[in-house]
Amino acid sequence: MTEERPVPAEATRSEEVRAEETRLQRGVRYGHRTTLYFSLAVVIATVVFLVLLIVRNTRQVKVDYVFGSAHARVIWLIIISGLLGWACGLATSYLLRRRTRRPR
Repeated sequence: MTEERPVPAEATRSEEVRAEETRLQRGVRYGHRTTLYFSLAVVIATVVFLVLLIVRNTRQVKVDYVFGSAHARVIWLIIISGLLGWACGLATSYLLRRRTRRPR
């Protein structure tokens, strides 16, 4: 009544590959997995931090300019300041790299 089913060739092949895996290869595979989990945790923490930053900084403040003033939400000031700082950093990096490049 009970029939033995033949084991597929693919299953025996994967078992052979696992048996042939060295200790170093296994360590590299698990190390890569650990790196992926760590990266995922960093991304999740960053998203949570950004959501909390947005939620906590929704009040309006008065911004004084040289020739006037305006009201803006704090989160927009943070985002615009960050983007301007990033753009200035890119421009500075580009100019320094261009000026310190070896002449052709």
